[in-house]
Amino acid sequence: MVNRLILCLLALCGAVAAAEPPALGPYERQVAEHVGKLADASPVVRGRAAEALGFLRAYRAEDALVVRLGDSAAEVRRAAALSLGWCGGRRAVAPLLEKLDDPDWLTRQAAHVALTNLTGMEMSFNALAPNAERQRQAQAWRDWWCQAPADAPPADVLALLAGPKSAVGQWAVTASSTYKGPPEVLVDGQLEPAYWQTKNVNPPQWCQLDFGAPLDLHQVTVHQYGPGFCMTEFELATSLDGERFEPVTRRKEKTPVELVVQFPVRKARYVRITSFGSERPTYPTTFREIEINGQRVTAVDASLTWRRERGVRALGALGGQGATEAILGVLGPNPAAKPDLRPMVRAGIRAVGRLREPIGFDYLVSLLDNPMWARNAADALGDFGDRRAVGPLLAAYARFAKQLDGKNPPDVPADDKMGFPSEDRMLETPYWIAYALCRLPLDDPRDRQRLRELSPQITANLPGDHDTFVLYQPEVGHLLTRHLLDQAGLRQEAAEQAFERLGQPRRAPNPEPSLAWSRFDARRISSWLPCVCTERDDLPRLLALLGHANGWVRINAAKALAWLGDERAVAPLADILAAAKSEGDHGYSRLFKDEEYNDPCPRWREALVRALGLVKATQYVELITRILDDEGSVLEVRHAAAQALADLGTPEALAVLRRAALEHPFGTVRHVARDALWTRGIEVAAPKADNASPGRRHEPSAAPGIFAADFDALVFVKGDNRMPNLPRTVEQADPWRQTYIVTDEGPCYRPGDNLYVLRP
Repeated sequence: MVNRLILCLLALCGAVAAAEPPALGPYERQVAEHVGKLADASPVVRGRAAEALGFLRAYRAEDALVVRLGDSAAEVRRAAALSLGWCGGRRAVAPLLEKLDDPDWLTRQAAHVALTNLTGMEMSFNALAPNAERQRQAQAWRDWWCQAPADAPPADVLALLAGPKSAVGQWAVTASSTYKGPPEVLVDGQLEPAYWQTKNVNPPQWCQLDFGAPLDLHQVTVHQYGPGFCMTEFELATSLDGERFEPVTRRKEKTPVELVVQFPVRKARYVRITSFGSERPTYPTTFREIEINGQRVTAVDASLTWRRERGVRALGALGGQGATEAILGVLGPNPAAKPDLRPMVRAGIRAVGRLREPIGFDYLVSLLDNPMWARNAADALGDFGDRRAVGPLLAAYARFAKQLDGKNPPDVPADDKMGFPSEDRMLETPYWIAYALCRLPLDDPRDRQRLRELSPQITANLPGDHDTFVLYQPEVGHLLTRHLLDQAGLRQEAAEQAFERLGQPRRAPNPEPSLAWSRFDARRISSWLPCVCTERDDLPRLLALLGHANGWVRINAAKALAWLGDERAVAPLADILAAAKSEGDHGYSRLFKDEEYNDPCPRWREALVRALGLVKATQYVELITRILDDEGSVLEVRHAAAQALADLGTPEALAVLRRAALEHPFGTVRHVARDALWTRGIEVAAPKADNASPGRRHEPSAAPGIFAADFDALVFVKGDNRMPNLPRTVEQADPWRQTYIVTDEGPCYRPGDNLYVLRP
């Protein structure tokens, strides 16, 4: 039946012309949408729009949010005040000062929080204090603002940046690999608690310090983790250029926990410690700290870094003559990468982009060559809005993004490097570069051509479905990638590449035959479909893929159909779902560490259920309800059924959800049902038994039983709690078998395969 449906629908082909690339990027579209919703008749809609604009850091929405500070609804005023703390500037300060007198105490509190964020000041204000005390505190804030110059940063804000400038703050630490770390902890001035460690990698493994300029060196001290974790063979080498290293010493012996190497004074900018073996081969290196010339780095003063973070953020919000120069003076040409300093550096880079001054533009472009800070510089260049940034951003993308084969590039920041394949996520640097490009003009012919050349690589960086939870709504990565491909004129070609790899015929000719595209397997390349299939003419091929042998292909085809929203897909989706077996129909699986049923992975019915909800297939409430109540269907599928009913939202669907909210055996399903009702203002009625005895107090009902009261027997797997914690066994599992930490498929681990029967 499935094949017949697909063959019939292959004949469907709507003559829909390809749309022109949208003039606005996804960011601008969302900002415009939420600004428009600020005028909605519903205070709930207005409040959510105000909140969203803050999360978007929509600086151009500042004036619109200031207007909402006078909204008649307190929840809107609160949301507007808090959002101005994210995206407000100098114009928002005076209106926020007025809100310190708002009749709603939460709005008063929100205004105070926003003021501390925008000004960097931490003057007290108690929103719940008696009126007289509040007035005194509010007046102190107002008096301070009255003294602020109109064209320069307040002196108190500049004072936040004062303090010693530590040269070692500019030291960069890199490593051959990292299991625990990051490597920067080696120069954080502390022996505990953090350390750098490599694991399950072959020697040699190394770490390297870059001082930024040559120093006179005569001693290097390596503080290792402790006995049992020390190197048994190592080399210490120095370099002036980072390319040619001269050995200081190489020793093959068990080293002490505190390894001190002294040598005649030599000039060096780089120091590298290499391990060729250790007491525990699993861990070639485990270091706590490195000292240079007998001096340990001074630990970061948390109060100083917090003060400076507040200062650079306030300079970005308030601006004024000399603001950018002051921030650059704190950051320096090579910003510190130590973990404790990163929040301050991020805030400073973002502030430079917001101020939009020429000296700041040049600085941000220079940071695109810095593997640690290129991502933050890219985001700031998006805020800056200068079209001259497009070329440097495209060049940086080619360097920092995954390659066509899906492998990571050489320059991945240590805190973004995963120890396993990262195909289910975008790396941070290409993500922020794409985010910036989508906020900049892309109409220069040279930029367009370079964007076309990069389009296959951009598509290769789409997140896939490896070891991940499947979402059924467009993610940011989809929106960014789709926009860039549209601007390059190659979105449909990306779709054609995916369809061809999945065995479907090409619909459109290749406009750039010279470009090479990724040759991913069916599972991975199918994750492109929801992003790039935006034309109704793709419907027949998507329907055909619902019969593909690979379950991930079926899932992504269903997602693409759901996002396409074509009602012609409703009947085929429903027919295939109705004909599909439940997971329980496949029988029980006795395999160790397997899922409970012997159904093939992945559980693709989930996608069909969600698709019916998203395309508003209201005529199939009964079908979805059967799955919701089916004991042979596993949790994730029944959970999807509840979400689909919530998407449909018809009276019939809501009636089913009322029952599920009280009676469904799975707690997560009950939560989905309750949330769906709550967002519509529907209260969940108490069970009739609770109302049977007037005046009687009842405790909240326990979770419903997962089987009928007249069951014949329970079948379960018995095992002890001495569970192994080794790779490929049940690592990180809960010994009580209620949950687990890792993200493999399946609702639980089942150690052992001995079936036991318990009869009442």
